[in-house]
Amino acid sequence: MGEADLFRRRCEGYLVGLVARYGELEGPSAAATVCHQLGISAYRARQLAKTAQGVAALPEVLGAVQHGRISADQAGQVAESHKRAPMSAQDQQELLDLGGWQNHDEFKRTVAAREDQRRAADGMSRSERQRARRSAKVFDGTGGMVVLHAELDPISGDRVKTALGAMSTKMLGDDIAFDPIRTFEQRNADALVALITQQPADIADPVAGGPECGTRPQKTVLVVSADYDALNRRLTSAGLIDGTPIDLDELRRIACEADIVPMIFAADGQPLYVGKTQRAPTKAQKLALYKRDRGCAGCGLRPQICDAHHIQPWDQNGPTNITNLVLLCPRCHTKVHKHGHTIEADTKTSRYHLKPPPRPSPITHPLPEPLRQPTAA
Repeated sequence: MGEADLFRRRCEGYLVGLVARYGELEGPSAAATVCHQLGISAYRARQLAKTAQGVAALPEVLGAVQHGRISADQAGQVAESHKRAPMSAQDQQELLDLGGWQNHDEFKRTVAAREDQRRAADGMSRSERQRARRSAKVFDGTGGMVVLHAELDPISGDRVKTALGAMSTKMLGDDIAFDPIRTFEQRNADALVALITQQPADIADPVAGGPECGTRPQKTVLVVSADYDALNRRLTSAGLIDGTPIDLDELRRIACEADIVPMIFAADGQPLYVGKTQRAPTKAQKLALYKRDRGCAGCGLRPQICDAHHIQPWDQNGPTNITNLVLLCPRCHTKVHKHGHTIEADTKTSRYHLKPPPRPSPITHPLPEPLRQPTAA
């Protein structure tokens, strides 16, 4: 098992080196796209590209991961710490020596402690430095599940633990009364969802003698779609924006608490023609683009933060209709307008893709002739 782990680390390090070089040539976003094509999740692909970009500036760390002394995850931790607080060659070597025998969690704590030591003279307290490292991520995990990962400073983390514990305790009382089959982990998950998606129904303080505080669903936007079977007069094929199917009973439950925005699609799936009278797409058109593209045409980033881009420019008689619009994240949008990328339609899948500009040919761009040495008189 030890030999297999060493072989895995070396292969992983070799891949990190290749991705680092590819990122230097084509950019980090292109490296993340290539990693995603290797069969790993989009989140893991972005992490691998980010790690490769970080270790490219740290030759010693890159060499250590390529020789299997540390894992790619440990190399990414060192690179991120160096980015926040630059470390000397001696600091890097000490961490590399520790990474050979510490596990992931131990090494992560060691890197954080060493970073605190390096930043001791920056005028910030330890709590301020911890707060500066806060982060939260939400991404699609395996098996169609959604993963939430957050790292908080001690004060914020304690507030979250207190609120989560209180809500979980309240739900435990409901479990005892109604005897549902719900595990501790499931109850914590339900408590977290309730805290994030619900808000107080009355802001009055019950301690001060006001009415009891209840909760009501917080207003959020959730895009779902369903086909309508005209012959049987019923809904079919309900699903989320990314194509994940959901039960019709669940759709009916959501509809009880939601504002309905109806959209009618043509037979070829193209809805809502507006023409050239309006440049900015309407809210309904944006929802239709969410349904069709499911994310950025270039990198697949979630649709909620994407822009609606006119494939044929609006100022060149490009209409504002669905066939001439595509979702692009701000970074990919910049690639189109500043770096010559174009939008290409796949006739087989009816999906749009971001196509980079053609690379210059050495024939059309010949290399300069070498300078001739002056001949002796």
